[in-house]
Parts: sequence; C-alpha cells; structure tokens
Amino acid sequence: MRHFVLLLALVLPRLSVAQSAPDAGNPNFLAKGQVVVGLSVGSGYKGNKPETRSLIPRLHYFLADGWSVAVEGRYLKATSLYDFTYLGAGLSTRYYVVRGKHLAVFAQLGALYGQSTYHRFDPTDYLATMNGVRNSNWQTSAGLGVQYRAGKRWSIEAQAERNWLPASYLTPAYNRWQAGIGLNYHLR
Repeated sequence: MRHFVLLLALVLPRLSVAQSAPDAGNPNFLAKGQVVVGLSVGSGYKGNKPETRSLIPRLHYFLADGWSVAVEGRYLKATSLYDFTYLGAGLSTRYYVVRGKHLAVFAQLGALYGQSTYHRFDPTDYLATMNGVRNSNWQTSAGLGVQYRAGKRWSIEAQAERNWLPASYLTPAYNRWQAGIGLNYHLR
C-alpha cells in the first residue's frame, strides 16, 4: 500500500501540469479580470449548400479563471443560386476545459440578434424571384476550439461551431457548420 501511495505522490503532480498556474514570469493568460480583443475569419458548409464566409470581432472579459464572456459581432455571407447575408451582434461565453501554459481547449455558446438579407434570382420562374427580403432574427451557436499562446500578449485560435438561424417569412433556415481561425490580443 505504501508503494501505491508513493507512486501516486510522484505521478499526480505530473498529470496536473495542464491545469497548473503559470509562473510569475509567465502570467496566467486565462485569469479573472483579463481583457482580450480578437478577430476570427472562417468558412462553412452544409452538404451541397453554398460556401459561407464569416468575420467575427470579439471583446472578452474573464469573469473567473478559465471563464469569459464576450461581446461579439458577426458578418456571414453565403452565395449560390441565392445570396444570403447576416449582420448581427450579441454575447457569447467560453469555458476553458483544459488550461495549459501555452495551449487551452474551450467550449463556447453564443446568441446574437441581427438582420438577414436574402436575394434569389431564378430566371426561369418570375414568381420565385425574391430580391432584398430582410428579416430581423436571432442566431445561436455552439462550438469547440483550441487556443495557442503565441507570445506575451498574443494568441492564435481555431474553432469549429454550429450556427442556427431560424426560418423567417420567405427565407430559409440557416443551419451550418462553421470553422474559423482567429488572432487575439490580451490588453491586460
């Protein structure tokens, strides 16, 4: 039994490296009170549906170690037989489930309110032509990501998320997987 306790005493500190706080020369990147500004660009798809491009600026504030709330904007554009755009703003939250010295893994949830614009041009059917149909609606998202600390104040992230935008009058539902990369700057 003593050998088992000794083995645990030697192994447990090694296993907890990913959760340990960085040393004084390397302040905790995900600590309470941190303010982070970031920008992500991405692309998405849904089966044979058109490709989507996105631009997402964010401003994070860490409420607790490893938990942040962000104000974010979102611009999405999809093109095919139709042209779809969404411009909105809202809140998201992240919880960092793995917090290492340079690498972190997070889960994110968000809700935005904005306006979608849908254009459809069908030269074979005059009645099916929709041009400039606009709707105000909510968009929700959930995703997972990885963040890598690239310098004293810089970090790079990659994220995969699912977006849900409900169907509105004359516009289809927009439910897509989105992948993106981003760059963050830690203000403090």
